[in-house]
Formats: sequence, C-alpha cells, structure tokens
Amino acid sequence: MEVILIILGAGIVLLVPIGSILGFLAYQNLNKQAFRINSLSLEVAELRQQIKHDLPSASSQEQEPGPQDLRPAEPHSQDLQPEPTCLITTAAKKPEHAQANANDWFAPREPSRLMLALKENWMVWLGGLSVALAGIFMVHYSVSEGLIGPVLQLLIALASGLGLHAGAETLRRRYNRSDQIFAALAGGGSVTLYAALLAGIHYYELIGPLSGLLLLAIVSLATMALARLHGPLLAIMGLSGAYVVPLLIASDHGSVAFVLAYSFLITFSSLLLMRYVFRDWLWYATLAGAMLWWLAALFSADIGPSVPLYLALLLVIFSMLPRLAKIDSSRLREAFIALLAAWGMSVAGQSADHPLFFSWLLILPVALLTPQSRGALWYLPWGAVLASAAGWLLYMAHNSIDFFHLAQLPTGQHSRFITYLVISTLICASLGLWQWRADNKRRWASFTVLSPLVWLVLGWLLLHGVETSTDWALAALLTGTVYGALTWWIQGHVHYQNGRVWATLAAHLSYSLAVVMAFREATLTLALAVQFVSLVWLARHYRMPELYLLLKVVLAVVVVRLTFNPWLQGYDATVHWTLWTYGGATLLAAIATKMADSSHTIRPWLEAATLHLLVLFLGAELRYWLYDGDIFSHEYSFIEATVNMLLWGGLSITYMIRAKASLQLTWLYRWCALILLGLSSVSYLVLVILYNPLWNLGNVSDTPIFNMLLPAYGGPVLLALALSRFPLLAPKLWVWGVAAVALMLFTGLEIRQLWQGSDMSLSSGMSSGELYTYSVVGMLYAIAAIIYATKKSYPLFYKAGMVLLGLVIAKIFLIDMDGLQGLWRVAAFMGLGLALLGLAWVHQKVQRASGQIEAGS
Repeated sequence: MEVILIILGAGIVLLVPIGSILGFLAYQNLNKQAFRINSLSLEVAELRQQIKHDLPSASSQEQEPGPQDLRPAEPHSQDLQPEPTCLITTAAKKPEHAQANANDWFAPREPSRLMLALKENWMVWLGGLSVALAGIFMVHYSVSEGLIGPVLQLLIALASGLGLHAGAETLRRRYNRSDQIFAALAGGGSVTLYAALLAGIHYYELIGPLSGLLLLAIVSLATMALARLHGPLLAIMGLSGAYVVPLLIASDHGSVAFVLAYSFLITFSSLLLMRYVFRDWLWYATLAGAMLWWLAALFSADIGPSVPLYLALLLVIFSMLPRLAKIDSSRLREAFIALLAAWGMSVAGQSADHPLFFSWLLILPVALLTPQSRGALWYLPWGAVLASAAGWLLYMAHNSIDFFHLAQLPTGQHSRFITYLVISTLICASLGLWQWRADNKRRWASFTVLSPLVWLVLGWLLLHGVETSTDWALAALLTGTVYGALTWWIQGHVHYQNGRVWATLAAHLSYSLAVVMAFREATLTLALAVQFVSLVWLARHYRMPELYLLLKVVLAVVVVRLTFNPWLQGYDATVHWTLWTYGGATLLAAIATKMADSSHTIRPWLEAATLHLLVLFLGAELRYWLYDGDIFSHEYSFIEATVNMLLWGGLSITYMIRAKASLQLTWLYRWCALILLGLSSVSYLVLVILYNPLWNLGNVSDTPIFNMLLPAYGGPVLLALALSRFPLLAPKLWVWGVAAVALMLFTGLEIRQLWQGSDMSLSSGMSSGELYTYSVVGMLYAIAAIIYATKKSYPLFYKAGMVLLGLVIAKIFLIDMDGLQGLWRVAAFMGLGLALLGLAWVHQKVQRASGQIEAGS
C-alpha cells in the first residue's frame, strides 16, 4: 500500500511539470511547422504564377505576335507577398488567380476544412482529450481503489480542474490572444471539475444535491462564458465532456431526477452561449446530449414526474433562448419535433400501475404560449395534442400472438383519466381562445374548435373501446349541438368569423363520431353517406367552399368501406343490404352532385365519385343475385372471375374519369386505373384459359343468350370499347384489337351454346348447321367491317375486314362445302358469289359517296 501511495504522489507531483514541458515542446514544434507550411505555400504560389504566364506565351507562338503580346507579363505583387506567420495556421490561403480560369489544369483541389483542421491541430486535440481523460480517470481510480480519503480525493480533483483553468487563463493573458492549446487546457479543467463534483455528490455524498446542482451550474456557465474568450474548442470539450462524464463516473447513488436536472443545466448553459456564438455543431451536440439523457432516463427505471418536467422545461428553453439569438426556424423545427416525439414515447412508456395523468398536462400550456406558435412553428399546439394522444394510444396498445388490439384502462383509473381529459380540453379551449383573440388567425380558430374532439375520441377509445356505445354517441351528439350553437353565435361577431367554417366542420365531425359510436356494418356506411347532401347544402348556402374538403374525406371513407369492408366484416345474407347501402350511398352522391354548383370544381369531382359508387353498386348487386345473398363467398370460381373482371375494369375507367376531374391527385388515379386494368385483364385470361366452357364443364346453363357467357365474354367487349376513349391508359390500337378478338370469341361461344346447350365441350363434335352458322356470322362481320372502314376512311379496319373475309371464304371452300353434293353445292356457290358481288357493289357505292363528299368539302 505504501508503494502505491508513493507512486500516486510522485505521479501527481510530476503530472504538472512534465505536462508543462510537453506542452511547451508542442508549442515550439507547432511554430516551426507553421513557418515551414507558410514557406512552402509561398513557393507553390510563385510556381503557379510562373506556370500561368508561361502557358499563354507558349500558345501565342503559333499566332502572329501583336504589339501587346511582346510586353513581358508583370507578376501580381499581392501573389508574391508572404503571408503573415501565426502560431496555429488555418487552411492555406488559395491564390486569387487560381479561380481566374476554369480550364486551369494545374489548379489544386481545395481540401476540406475538417481535414485541414485535423492535420494541423490533431496534436492539440489529442493533448486536450488526454488531459480531460486524465482528470476523469483520476477521479474514477481514486473512487474504485479507495487510496486516499474522500475529502482529500475531492479536493485534489477540484484543485486539478481549477489549476488547468488557471494555467489556460494565464497563458491567454500573457500572450494577449486566444489559442487552441489554451482552450484544450481549459476544456480539460472543466471536464475534471464536472467529474469531481459528480463524484462528490453521488459517490462520496459530501455535497448535497441542491448544492451540487448549483456548483455544476456555476461550472457550466463559467465554461460557456470562457468559451467566448478561448474559442469553440473549449465549448465542444466542455459540452461533450459534461454530457459524457456521468457515464464514466460509475455510481449507483444517482437518481433520475438529479441526472435530468444536471442535463438541463448543461443544455441551458449551451443555449445561453448560442445567444452570442452560434455554430451548427454546437446546436446539434446540445440537442443530442439533451435527448441522450432523456433516453437513458426512459430505459433506466419507471418514468417519474421528472421526465415530463424535464421535457417541458426543454421546450421552454429551446423556444426562448435561441429566439433571442435569431436562430433559423428550421433548427427550431428539428428540436421541437424531437421533443414532441420524446413526449409521446414517454407517455407510452410510463408505468402501467401508476400512470402520471396530470404530469402530462405540462406540455399543453408550454406549446400554446410559446412565441414560435404564432409564427413559423404554428403547428406546435397541434403537435403537443397529437403527441399526447398518440402516446396514450401506444400506452394501451397490446400485441398478442394472434392480433393487435387496444385495451381499456382499469376501472379504478377512469375517474382520474376523465379529469385529465376535461382539464386538457379546458386548457386547449381557453388558451386557444385567448390566442385567437390576440392573433385573429385561422390556425387558432381551428385549434380552439377542433382540439376538444381529439380528447373526446381518446376517452372513448381508452375507456370504452371500439364497440358501440349509446352513452358516448349521445355525448358526441351533444358536442355537435354545442358546435351548432357556436356556429350561430359566431355569425353575430365579426372578429370570430374565420371560426364559422371550423365550427361547422366540428359539428359534422361530431355527428360522424356519434354514428361510428352507435352503428356498425351497413348502417354506419349509410349514416356517413347522409353527410354528402348536408355538406353540399351548407357549402352553397353559407358560401363556405372549405367544407368541400370534409366532403372529399367523407366520400373517401365511404368508398373505402364499400370497397374493402365487406371482406372484413360479417353481414346478414338474409337481408338485401346491398340495395340500401350501396344503392343508398350512390343515390345520396347523385343528389349531392345535382345540388352542387355547376361552375365549381367540386361538381366534376362529385360526378366521378358518383360513377365510382355506381360501379360498386352494380358489382355488389350482381354478386348478390349470383350468390343468393352471400356476395363475398370465399372461392374463386367462374362467377367470381367474371364479376371481378367487370368490376375492376369498370373501376379502371372510373379512375380515369376521376383523373380528369382531379387537380392534385391525377397521377394517383392514373396509377390506380392501370393497376385495376391489369387485374381485370388477369381475370379475363383466367376465364379464357381455365374456365373456358369449351373444355371446362358445368359453367353455362341451357338458356340461350342470357346466360353467364353474356357478362363473362360479352362484357370485355364493352369494356374495351369504353377504354378506347382513354389513350393515356392503353394505346387505342391495342384496345381495338382486344375488342375485336373478344367479340369473335364471344360470338363463337354463343353460337356453340345455341347448337349444343350447356354441354359446350369440343369433345362433343360439331354439326353442319353449326359450321354454316360460323360462316354466315363471320361473313356478316367482315361485310360490316369493310363497309364501316370504307365510309369512315379507316384503312386498318378495312384490312381487318378483308382478312376476316378471306378466312371465311377459305373455311367455306375447305370445310363447309366438303360434304355438300348436287344442288346444295350449286346453291352454296351461288349464294357465296352473289354475296361477294353485293359486297363489291356496296363498297363501290360507299367509295363514290365518300369521294363526292370530299370533293364538295
């Protein structure tokens, strides 16, 4: 033990003189290196100047010299003057003529400031870091080994930190300037003082928590004040060291409240320094350090009142102190977003047995009264409300093996949570109204009116769940009544006129909430759709086009429910619910379209939405009749493929119509139309390949024409003709080709069904009458195509008709007439010849008529 004490004493005695000698040697070495670098920079400048003037003279030898070309180039005196020598050189100055010619191949690339600083100051930085670590390790070693008494250990550590500061200040005054070497010494002293004070508070317990916080605050403020004299190196060493020291001083005696208070003092000091000197790295380091200790408190133990108090105070100082320094709003936005996210995570991570209901109220007055909430950061009040609500939802969210569900608060906590919700509503409404009176802006009107609905929804979810509740529905209706009365009151007060729209919106939202709380399944959808008419009427009657935004939201909700909800919810198949739900929503949308102003942009939007609902209604009704009420049977049969093909194709066309009416979401509607068209095409290929009745039995009835062949194979023809009006979705030539092929397939299948009935399999053979029917119908199609193409001057249709005619003639000669004999063969050839002659005569007549029309025009 005596040997260890002697070594320790010798080490302490030798630390200061040896460190001073090494620092002096580094000081001299840096002077020499600075002089060498300045000399080399002068030589490089002279060589670059000589090269620059030699290049033009070399290139001018190929041209005839003029009088001005014979004059010798005069060097720029400013390029040849030596740069002033300094102790620590910054980045080498770039000669001005290096930027004169962009094609100068000899101009060197300027290195980054970070690399220059690292090359030139690495010895200073490493020395300062070594001094700081020496102070920390001295405290840590004395604590862990117990070599000397606690009081003496604390005094030695404090004396070392103060001695380093005194040495740095003495050198600065002696040379009458700041230097990074002096700043490194001062930074090491600050870190040593932080470590000593924290050890005296937590480990030795020689300093009380309040006294320790006061001393730490003094050290922090003094360090930031000295940073204005010594430069940024002291600021970054003091700041980073202050945040990291508690991690290196191992102790189990510190509380979360003390650590957060300590972090707050360091953050406050750093922000106070930024009132005078602002650096990006200082700002981000301060924010990172403050969030680091919040994160440590979040995972160390159960969250206590100190965490919300810490975050609320951080919001205060981040909003007040940087504002005095006129820091850019983008920096403040980053800080506030991080603090709001931390607030929501803290609410979600609180103790399940003892939630801190009233501690989470602190953020609301801070966010509402922050000066930035009146300017660029106007969204802070909404951010505070939504962060709190999201935190509570995550707090009660539970993920089991099978599903993710939202639990309800225990019965014993209901009264406290209701009190929390009421106080939150009063704070938001009262302070929002106060700000609204002082700053008559829409954002305050919207917040004051709509924020209580957030707390209403939160209470319903956490106290009752998502099940229906008559009590909560009545509460929502009562809230809507209050909003209606508020709308009437606002009409008589000019100052609050901008809140009329928001009060009307709040009344409709309250009605929607009441509907959601009271109804389910089909009734809920129809109740929501009733607002189509009411919103359009209010928008026209009171001239409030802002209500159309809510109308679009309600329309989107109804469309999404009618599209996807039947697969997720169970419906009573014994009730014809599709008629009054899908049909009712479509009818209400049509009435709203009729009521809308024809000159407003909402009119085509409503027309497209009505068409969308109509397509959904037709698809649902078709399923209802085909599946005997069970419209969403879990099988992909011939019927399901047919309905999906027609529904997705119709929706594809609908989305293209909506793309024409939309101003901002055109690209989205086009992508949806393209996806739906692809799904419809896949369903049609399934019908043609897998469920084709030519080799798949049992899909078609004996009823002629009006059977499943009509929607399954006739529907694509109509869809293709409708798609030809939208060349942006698919090329018109491709669509016409698909329509022609689909028409021929549909015709062939219908002829097969007429002759064979339900047994349409090719294995059943083919009669002569069926063969002749194919030829006659094919001949009629070819004649119609040729005449239409000639009349409309469509050469492509004309060629297609001629090809079809050639195929029909070949079929007649090679197949149909193979079994004919005698007069039947004579009659067949006579009929074919007369048909061709008649076609030629009609073709010539149409051509002459078309030529006369063109000549007259």
